[in-house]
Amino acid sequence: MIDHLRKRFIRFNLLVISSIALIIGLAMFIGSPRNNLSSPHRYISSILLVILLVYIGSLILSKVAIRPIQAAWQKQLDFTADASHELRTPITVIQTNLEVVMDNPEETIASQMKWLKNIEAENQRMGQLVADLLTLSRSDTDQQALELQPFVLKDAILEALTPFEPIANEKKIKLHVNLIDAFTFHGDRNRIKQLCVILVDNALQYTDAGTVTVSLTQNEKETTLMVSDTGYGIAPEHLDNIFDRFYRVEKTRTFNQEGSGLGLAIAKWIIQEHGGTVKVESQLGVGTTFVVQLPNKAT
Repeated sequence: MIDHLRKRFIRFNLLVISSIALIIGLAMFIGSPRNNLSSPHRYISSILLVILLVYIGSLILSKVAIRPIQAAWQKQLDFTADASHELRTPITVIQTNLEVVMDNPEETIASQMKWLKNIEAENQRMGQLVADLLTLSRSDTDQQALELQPFVLKDAILEALTPFEPIANEKKIKLHVNLIDAFTFHGDRNRIKQLCVILVDNALQYTDAGTVTVSLTQNEKETTLMVSDTGYGIAPEHLDNIFDRFYRVEKTRTFNQEGSGLGLAIAKWIIQEHGGTVKVESQLGVGTTFVVQLPNKAT
């Protein structure tokens, strides 16, 4: 497809520029003195030279013009391949566990509960993956509009953090929460909660028996949400890519990573839709800090 677009681009340039060159050359030839016999050869040579230069220029311009299209197309292909790969795993697990259950029809439901729970877990995982894919797909086509309204940001963040308390206790992680007094924030409450969930879940996954800190500050213009951990950290060469869809840094990790690799991509989209920015600071063996800055009133 990309090669086809490039060829069409070159042909279009050749057709337009060559037509203009022929018209100009013909006009000059008609207006030139009739006794100049070298004029036809000179004009034909000039036109051929122009066509050659246009062809060379079109080749160069086509590479430049097609480059962003090619990058977007390749990104779409990678996204489709990664999505298919992520969906294949839960489907395979569900199918395998179903076969185990169906091969033992005489067993009771209670005796098959292990396999049924595996099916339930993978089904939930696949449902979350599909929901994430739908969110990103709608964001790409600007169909995912925010529901902007005033709300108390501190309360929303505390609601988002509540489910993580038992997880932190189980992993022996200290969850520190430093939030300023309640104030009204104008944005999408559910999306801001989702943003907090993604960042805290990410911090807990990559921390063992350490500390995860969530802090919130505000000035006259913007609000700053900071989520930091004392976990494994991220190598510098990966920092620019961690918000890419399905991107993982498994080569630098020594543990099993959960999730689909879409969380940070969705987090970045939520931040951008609120007119904010995100910065990541990390050091291997020390920890990672996400600093999110949001205007006090999203537009």
